[in-house]
Amino acid sequence: MDRELQKEYGLSVDDYIGFYISFNSDIGLYECTPEDAVVFGRTGVNGDHFAFYTFNRSIVDLEEAPILFIQPTAFGNEVNLVAKNLKEFLALFIALKELYVLERFRFYKNKSEFIKEYKEIYLKDIGMRDSNYNYFIKRLMEKIEGIPEINDVYEYIIELRKQNRLE
Repeated sequence: MDRELQKEYGLSVDDYIGFYISFNSDIGLYECTPEDAVVFGRTGVNGDHFAFYTFNRSIVDLEEAPILFIQPTAFGNEVNLVAKNLKEFLALFIALKELYVLERFRFYKNKSEFIKEYKEIYLKDIGMRDSNYNYFIKRLMEKIEGIPEINDVYEYIIELRKQNRLE
């Protein structure tokens, strides 16, 4: 999709949603990045990146691998589970329209704090780029079948982290 957007419009996924498609070889890996993680994207800020977690290479189909958000400067909280698999990661983006919201989940004490901060910090910026997001989401949904709907992002993340430990 990134190549198609670049060919058709001269714009990349980053231009649409602020997400750089990157792989292990494209970025310097950080000490906190698990050895069995396969990096697939980055935010462009503080070395933050997303990766498939392969559980010591036991998961070979990356579409089924859990998604990690790795933040090298979040000392003590560098690696966080954010989605069960790629389609649910895409569903989170569709629901939030901003992946960087995932950075702050460890700070929320409850759902109302999450909603309040989302409205105060992210919605204005999202509104300014809404047409880009909507176009990108439409293309994404045309390309990838079976993206689930996540109606309650906060509960999804909380439950995911309760059920799945990275250890």
